[in-house]
Amino acid sequence: MTPRQNELFGEFVRTVVQAAGTMSLYSRQHRTTVEQASQALFLLNEALADDDSATIMRLGDDLFVNGFPLEKGPQIDRLLMVMAENGIGHFTISRGASGDDIELLLMIIARQAERDPKPTLHLRFGALDLGAAKNAIVGTAEISSISAIPAQLMEGLASLFNVHNPMEQFDPGVVLSVVAGFVTAFRNEANPFLALVPLREMDEYSFAHSINVCVLNLAQGMSLGFEGQLLHDIGVAGMLHDVGKQFIPEDILNKPGNLKENEMEYMRQHAVRGAEYLLNNPGIPRIAVVSAFEHHMKYDLSGYPKVSKGWQTNLCSQITMISDLFDALRTRRVYKDAMSFGKAAGIMLWLAGTDLNPSLTLSFLRTLQKLEET
Repeated sequence: MTPRQNELFGEFVRTVVQAAGTMSLYSRQHRTTVEQASQALFLLNEALADDDSATIMRLGDDLFVNGFPLEKGPQIDRLLMVMAENGIGHFTISRGASGDDIELLLMIIARQAERDPKPTLHLRFGALDLGAAKNAIVGTAEISSISAIPAQLMEGLASLFNVHNPMEQFDPGVVLSVVAGFVTAFRNEANPFLALVPLREMDEYSFAHSINVCVLNLAQGMSLGFEGQLLHDIGVAGMLHDVGKQFIPEDILNKPGNLKENEMEYMRQHAVRGAEYLLNNPGIPRIAVVSAFEHHMKYDLSGYPKVSKGWQTNLCSQITMISDLFDALRTRRVYKDAMSFGKAAGIMLWLAGTDLNPSLTLSFLRTLQKLEET
């Protein structure tokens, strides 16, 4: 998203909120309401000149549009409050939206619409709190390694990490089944680290990395005493933490060397875009959505996405940060060699307290060393 697009979306939101205020004072048919609604539609069309749609999502006290935060202000705060009151975590508005779609937004903000607004062709709504997938654990046969994943599940899992239509929903049962299989095997005293994907078996980095982060998350969770649904959901969060990378151009994802600033802007989008994508797929545990959003924030919040002061990252996100970094350091890529365990551990200890939760980092490295010695 260009700075100009971000500015246009910000003006669109502010104009919509102002028009809703005018509607509350006067009526839908009042001249000022009509003029402001028309201006909002004009700004939306300008902002969507190069995009098919925009997803506006609230997370905490911040509002994001297609992965980029909007500058805070009274109108933004007003929209956040109304979205929270109506249980709206995000809404997507697409090119081709009409005055009727804008009017529906105005009615919601002015508290003149039904609490559960019905979607239109160009305006869709979604809840933020999906809750845990309490009855979603299926296919709990042991999966002790990558080679033990049944072929049908392997195909479904691999397809999730291929670039495809971002609006397409995936089958969460595939991910849930694989994670449940890992949990079952690891509970039966299998060494979780034996399930890590070696590069000689799986050359597709995004796929291998996601499985490894899932396994490392489960190992951390088990060492911390987590059980049941929470342990399972921590594994799902690891598997899906990078799902937003399907929105990033392949030449940026696999570029050797350092990225340019405009390329980094694209890369930084994957955290919020991943969270948005998971929000649109029912059955995904809430902590998986949160971890997709937070896994690059860093323990001291110096990473991305930028959030308001005082933001508290979820414990599952902090676990995922550790798993993500460890596997990235230990994996060979086209632009770097894999690090030894000792060197990777040294870097992680150096980053403990800033990038990583220090207590979780020490626990993870001790657990890993103990299991590698067995």
